[in-house]
Amino acid sequence: MHPDLRAIRRCNPPSQPLRSRHFYPWFGQLDRPIPLASRAEGCTFLPMATATQPTAANRPNDHYVSNRDESVRMFRQEWLERLSHVHPIVPHVLYVPLVAFLLWSAPTPVLLTAGLFLGGLTLWTLVEYFLHRHLFHAPDEVMQGTHDIVAALKPGEAVLPALPTWRHVVYFIMHGVHHEYPNDSSRLVMPPGASIPLAILFYGVFRLTTGPALSPSLFAGFVSGYLTYDTVHYLVHHRTLPTAWGRYTKWRHQRHHFQDPDRDFGVSSPLWDLIMGTLTRR
Repeated sequence: MHPDLRAIRRCNPPSQPLRSRHFYPWFGQLDRPIPLASRAEGCTFLPMATATQPTAANRPNDHYVSNRDESVRMFRQEWLERLSHVHPIVPHVLYVPLVAFLLWSAPTPVLLTAGLFLGGLTLWTLVEYFLHRHLFHAPDEVMQGTHDIVAALKPGEAVLPALPTWRHVVYFIMHGVHHEYPNDSSRLVMPPGASIPLAILFYGVFRLTTGPALSPSLFAGFVSGYLTYDTVHYLVHHRTLPTAWGRYTKWRHQRHHFQDPDRDFGVSSPLWDLIMGTLTRR
């Protein structure tokens, strides 16, 4: 091995013991890039020069802790820790039957049902963009402070007790854990304990604002948008995508993770990044 690569690997050991495939070892074969850990004295970290996933010779040290498919411990309590890991197929098991039921029970004509479904799908892309940009992300000092704390933890040490404020805790639970461990496949989707109450809340809003006749088709499209987001998000992190659009989507999202977290907030669609001026052009 080239001496420079030996030095880089020495400076970047896995931050936590690799837990191969988490709780579901049969779920496919994932790409496993070299991990990145915290700064180490006497080690030089090379700057990010491209918007692709970092290679062994070119990795940043400010955007993530590990880009392996591994986890960091979040909670001291074992039962909370286990509940924070979710198989990526769980949202589809929960919500595909719901979408089918909503479309089957919709009282509207077929063409109107299709139009409402597309409207709900488009509405999801807007909600996805604004949630990601304005709720999931935090001020730079919170994101950087969280990164520094997580990178310095010992293997197996829980993150949340080490964070200094509730703002850091909320950011890490909602989205920070994904930015620090972007390829952790067991924390890519929302746990049912959070997604089900949110689904009930959104359906209530739809029913109050559009009425009982229009809301089923509209909400079916909205939930389908969420499932599309989860699917695309999993694919861009864990699959090589064969189409030009897939490669472009993967490029945008990896750039968001590894180069500039203040751009390219849309995962399932670049539409609102284009409209809001946060789209990166190749």
